Amino acid sequence: MRKLILLLVFFAVLQAQPPSRLVEECSLKVESFVLSREIFPRLAIASIRNHSLRSQGFVENLYQLIAARLSDYLMPSEGVLGFDSRGGFFSPPPGYDYLLRIVYRELAGDAYLFIRIYSRDGRFQDFLSCSGKVEEVAYREFELSAPGASPLLVLWDAQVPGEPLAVLKNGEDIFLLYPDKILKLKKVGGVLRKVKEAELSWPSPAYPSQDLRGFIGKVSLQDGVYLNVGISSSASYLYLRYSDLAPAMVLPWLVLAEEEGKILLGKFAPGKNYFAPVLGEVSLPASLQDLTLAETRGFPPFYDICVYQGLINIVDEEGKRRVFKGEEEIPSPGQSLGDEMECWGDYFISTGFGERERISYQDFSALEKRGELKQSGKIVYMSRTASGTVMVLEKEASRFWIKEIKIE
Repeated sequence: MRKLILLLVFFAVLQAQPPSRLVEECSLKVESFVLSREIFPRLAIASIRNHSLRSQGFVENLYQLIAARLSDYLMPSEGVLGFDSRGGFFSPPPGYDYLLRIVYRELAGDAYLFIRIYSRDGRFQDFLSCSGKVEEVAYREFELSAPGASPLLVLWDAQVPGEPLAVLKNGEDIFLLYPDKILKLKKVGGVLRKVKEAELSWPSPAYPSQDLRGFIGKVSLQDGVYLNVGISSSASYLYLRYSDLAPAMVLPWLVLAEEEGKILLGKFAPGKNYFAPVLGEVSLPASLQDLTLAETRGFPPFYDICVYQGLINIVDEEGKRRVFKGEEEIPSPGQSLGDEMECWGDYFISTGFGERERISYQDFSALEKRGELKQSGKIVYMSRTASGTVMVLEKEASRFWIKEIKIE
């Protein structure tokens, strides 16, 4: 697959303002440095570097906030050499005594401001640092510079705090599932703004699963639209209302897919992070109450499931693709995939096991691999959206990212 060349597209004006408490704390430390000098020194700002997903507008606002707070000690710059997503670079005026080089960084839900102070002859004088919590999650958008280079496009991504288990997108709403809560976020002016949070109460697992697997999906039923949430092999499965995240019902099944007028249901195997060898079925139209009366049939254990033209595709317990029509298995090459699969158009998308994480796409008729999008971390969860894109939750070192990927 040809290498993707991605260009950042940032908003000129970012609605989220810099953390004023962070600026206040570091400004007080700069004041202490100034007052500790025998002669009242003159300060100048040389640069502000942005090590976060915040936009150019955010950096400009940060500069204005710092300049206003230190106005009693700061000499105005002779000119701005440039603002971009990487930061701001300035031309210090002649006659300054100390030069400030500032770095803004965000990591795992925390914000940091670092200030290095240099004398006029370039000698390092002091290092100041401040930290605080990030109230809003920034994201960045991409566009492909060479149209037609690949059917896989990364549309946007965002680093999110904590250790989420699953992600789902519906319209501009993004849902993040954690072991003890679910967040509803919305994309607004370059930030993911939290609009709703709900705590989740789960029965204590009788035994741990191999890895605490979270599952989240959007379910449209006759009596409303619900979020379908489940965690671990021994927990119950909770249905939340889409609008306000209020609990709708606790049920013994997870809704997995729709197939020719039926809803397919599953439950995690005891002590495992894949689904048990049983498949539940409910005919449409259906209500939540109908899910408690599902008919069941034997089925191979599986990690994930999707339906294409009446064929049920699964990733089995060994990470291989198997195909079924009704209860009959159709012979297939048994390709090694991973533990996540999504069906879209004439393609299915799958993840890979192990250290070489990737997202691959394959044609249903031609079984050979058509291409892949390499990831920089471990793929934790993947979910399809109604708009024909796929949301990916990825872990890179100790950081978690959500990415939106589109097939063209």
